[in-house]
Amino acid sequence: MAEQSRLQQQSIAPVFSLVVEELYKPVHTAQALASTGSLSNLLTDSELDQAVILNHLEQLQENLNMLVFLASEQQQMQFNSDGTTIDLQKENIEWYPKVKAMQGDTVAILGNRENVHLYVDIKVYSEQGDFLGFIGVGKSLQSFWEAFQQYKATHGYDLLFVNNVDEVVLSSHRDFQAQFTDIVNLNELSWFKNAAQELANMENLSSIIIQIEQDDHVVTQFNLPQLDWRVFLISPMAKRQAEINYAFFSHSAQLAAILFFLLLFIYAAFAYQRKSIEARINIDPLTKLANRDKINHWFEEHTEKENSLALIMVDIDHFKNINDLYGHNTGDKVIKEVAKILRSNLGEQDVASRWGGEEFIIFMPNTSLSVASQLAEKIRKDIELNLFTVNSQSLEVTASFGVTQAQRAEKLESIVADADRALYEAKQQGRNRVRKAF
Repeated sequence: MAEQSRLQQQSIAPVFSLVVEELYKPVHTAQALASTGSLSNLLTDSELDQAVILNHLEQLQENLNMLVFLASEQQQMQFNSDGTTIDLQKENIEWYPKVKAMQGDTVAILGNRENVHLYVDIKVYSEQGDFLGFIGVGKSLQSFWEAFQQYKATHGYDLLFVNNVDEVVLSSHRDFQAQFTDIVNLNELSWFKNAAQELANMENLSSIIIQIEQDDHVVTQFNLPQLDWRVFLISPMAKRQAEINYAFFSHSAQLAAILFFLLLFIYAAFAYQRKSIEARINIDPLTKLANRDKINHWFEEHTEKENSLALIMVDIDHFKNINDLYGHNTGDKVIKEVAKILRSNLGEQDVASRWGGEEFIIFMPNTSLSVASQLAEKIRKDIELNLFTVNSQSLEVTASFGVTQAQRAEKLESIVADADRALYEAKQQGRNRVRKAF
């Protein structure tokens, strides 16, 4: 019994790590993407810039190593990280109305006829509760199968992942590997039909012994409530050990409880990882500064903590000319270099963000207008004196600055508008200067 207990623990415990890494990670990643404004806000735009969306999705795919997609209810278009778009109004688009009609906001479903993937679709709604579309990720069944094969090679056991209509969605057994138009149902398996009633009454993390092709097997079942799925761990058992294993599994309730709490612990660890993913999504990929979504969250967190704060708005002068004369690659290098200068001048509590295009903002908590203006002047000089080179030739780059100070009760839009007016004044007076908003 001790030996059987040891073997059973060795085989079941890794399953939870496997489930978290291969299945819960895509689910948490999709949820993190859907909860981040940088993607969900695109679903509310009346006019979508396809090039910007596809570029953003491509960068996310590179960072996350998963397919990423966005489907807009308003535009009836699907944008994929591989650069393709799909018209959702075509008659052959089956998944969109099907998943839209399903209950729950997180749906895992198979798709892609040529290369079947498991897609995790997250429904997105407006603040008024109106359905906006889907944000999600996709992972190929082949990648799941390869991971399951490594587990099976180590432990010798098969896995079946079954959805709420008893379809085998994922499996370590090649015969049960789902095809787009051919998905195995549990009711097609003789061993399941023979033990269907007993399996239906099983509690989570409980086991029974059944015969599969005249050999005894232990079938352990546990639930994945996030997806409304069940997982069957099918363990072959030698006949000479059958009686010992019958006794062992009848006394394994304590082990099951321990493993259940282990799953909760791993789930909590991945919740932490999900926050880490959200943090990466809130960073501008070109400059590594915070993006607008991050600034909005930061402002909401700090506006009630600080008595006052100063804001510096920065705009690179004649940036369009730089792009036109030297190309967008040079323009990107200039933006990155300016961002580096901004970052080097930040105080411990200050935060800088790429506000859009060649425009940046810096927030300085508990800082006077005078101190903020002095910092803006220092950054202006640093940019003016910095050596920007293009093909070994020097490039003169300057920037204009608008500085303002706000009290705690003011709204972000009002503060940014004040700084923008000061920035406009700096540009009207010849650029490469700092102006304050009083």
